Amino acid sequence: PLGKRGKTLFLSLALILKSITMLVITLLSSFSLLVVGQKTNFWKKDFFLDFSYDTATKNGPNDWEEVNTDGSEYEQFTSYQWHLIFDLELEGNVCDNEVRPSPIALNVNNECPDDHDIRTRRITARDCKKDDVTFEVTPHALRAYYPKNDLECYRPTIMMDGSNSPFLLVWMELHMRSEHVVDGKRYDAELQMVHIGTRNSNDEMATISVLIDASANEDHSEFQFLLDQWQTVADSEEDRCDRRRANRNLRENVRKQAIINSIRPNESSSTQFIEDIYSSHTAEQSHRRDQNCNPNRQSACGPRRRMFPYSMWPSIWYFRYSGGLTTPPCSSFVNWRILDAPMMISRRQFKQLAKLQASYRNDKCDQEPVLTPEGENFRPLQSSNSNRQPVSHCTSQDFDESLYLPGNQ
Repeated sequence: PLGKRGKTLFLSLALILKSITMLVITLLSSFSLLVVGQKTNFWKKDFFLDFSYDTATKNGPNDWEEVNTDGSEYEQFTSYQWHLIFDLELEGNVCDNEVRPSPIALNVNNECPDDHDIRTRRITARDCKKDDVTFEVTPHALRAYYPKNDLECYRPTIMMDGSNSPFLLVWMELHMRSEHVVDGKRYDAELQMVHIGTRNSNDEMATISVLIDASANEDHSEFQFLLDQWQTVADSEEDRCDRRRANRNLRENVRKQAIINSIRPNESSSTQFIEDIYSSHTAEQSHRRDQNCNPNRQSACGPRRRMFPYSMWPSIWYFRYSGGLTTPPCSSFVNWRILDAPMMISRRQFKQLAKLQASYRNDKCDQEPVLTPEGENFRPLQSSNSNRQPVSHCTSQDFDESLYLPGNQ
């Protein structure tokens, strides 16, 4: 039988083991992905830049030039990250000296220089599916990340006029309200599909923007899929914070135990570079339309079926201009294409989107004060550099939709 000291020691050990178990559960919920089937968080705390969309704050848009941009997410795509695949040129924070600022009002002042639409490649069985996308709620925006390489699935790519190299989709993000303005109208939201250039375009990015109008009577089914995934993440974070609040005192005591420090995950401050496996699916030829197809020969030729998320495009025509990032460091290496027709969603979906936008919580379950008081995250319009930022509107007057033979549709 245990003596009095033995019982006391046993109870103490039992309490410590119980505390350790509860902390491990909390840590696992914090450091594992919150979407079933996904393996690692893409957005890291190391990527957080201390800027706000609220013009009334000291780190708001009027003072973005003061933001320290070291360690930004875009450093993954620079040449010194152990590879020569991507070569974005970051020159520090240039928010006060932008050569081609963004966003701007889309006032057309130039003819469309393009002779074909934004081309997507043929769908294959190895393409990334919706389940391969990692959804995350970050402090500044809702994000949806594609895998970091093509080992498990082929990532979506596009080919734009004027470039002989594909652009690779790396993530999507949402802004409320829209960052770009058309004919004086700011839309309810803007879904930006962010691409990184490859090969001869590896020092550029391309962003395809879908403006969003929340006045439809019915839900948009594919957009609802995005909302559902972000809702899963937000609900999981809320559960984490509920557990944290319920066990706050216990965890604070356990953190003081030296044994706990031995199981705490070691977060690396370095950014993980993105690998790129060049395979036949990214070849220039895969994006070209078939030479035997043209608008005057209707035989069996037809438009190409677009993979997700390009299947959400409401138009093949667009506004185009050369601009920059709409967040610090504001670098001017982005080819902007803003589709000229909006995606229509319902008011119910818009309300869900607004709630999700403000659902981010940090490790302490506090909300980061980075949105405007209205919960918005768009950068105010910038004055365009008319000499270096001609704005064009490419329409059916400039080109027809690319047509393909049945085997390439």
